[in-house]
Amino acid sequence: MKTTKTILSVAVAIVAICSALFLALGVASPALSTAPFAAQVAPTVTPMPSAGGAIPIKPLTDLTSLEATVKLDVNGLINGKRAQGQLTMLLATNNQGKSKATISGPLLGDIVAQVGGAAVALFTPSAVDVYKVPQGTYIVVDGLFPICVKPKAADATKSFDDLSPQGLLTLLTDSDVARGTLVGDESLNGVAVKHYVIDGPTFLTAAQNSSNPKLREFGEALWVAQDADLYVDATGGIPVAFRGGYSGAYAPLKFEGQFGVQTELTGVNTNPRIDLPASCNNPISR
Repeated sequence: MKTTKTILSVAVAIVAICSALFLALGVASPALSTAPFAAQVAPTVTPMPSAGGAIPIKPLTDLTSLEATVKLDVNGLINGKRAQGQLTMLLATNNQGKSKATISGPLLGDIVAQVGGAAVALFTPSAVDVYKVPQGTYIVVDGLFPICVKPKAADATKSFDDLSPQGLLTLLTDSDVARGTLVGDESLNGVAVKHYVIDGPTFLTAAQNSSNPKLREFGEALWVAQDADLYVDATGGIPVAFRGGYSGAYAPLKFEGQFGVQTELTGVNTNPRIDLPASCNNPISR
């Protein structure tokens, strides 16, 4: 029982780390378009931008579903110990009020070992799945055997609740920080897009002085924000790709260092099917 509780704590910590970074980096969410995207951004030479003006982004009003990929490159300290590697999150939501986030990558093992200790490191998972369905939230740790946990504590699901498209887009389109310079019109995987650059220092100052408490908390924890690239669908005004780099601290998770992000929208209004796995027929409730 002690081992099971420890594994649960590790799983929740993993979810919190990925959720916090995912939220902090302002992941783009889709709205009106019905075409899938695979936003593989080709390298570009970005001119030195000025602070720029407000970026016209479509508000989130008619969203039915989405599929997105987030890749995080982390180089720093977790709980005072060296951590370097990548985390990948695959996110899917549908119009039945269901969502699934799959977290994987080389850094996952480091997080488990440093958060859970040597004993739990023996059960290092290959992936962690978080399901949000009408009957509750479920965390599935895929290691030697799948463990499904249905947390009772309200704060166990808070980080994942913050991943809602509404919350993410609110941060991304906040009038304080959604400002940048138009680089030009480009084609992204066959889709016409407008490429903007968000000035890092301007973003950081605006975030730190924002009236939005979540945005201000994120900004105050940062040391440096690099210039970020934002790609917006030229027709619908929907953000389809985002990439940037940051350095800073996140005290609740004892993380400090550098982290880069690449996000891409892989499906819009495709309404993916999301079903709980068999291991959640009799979940551990804690």
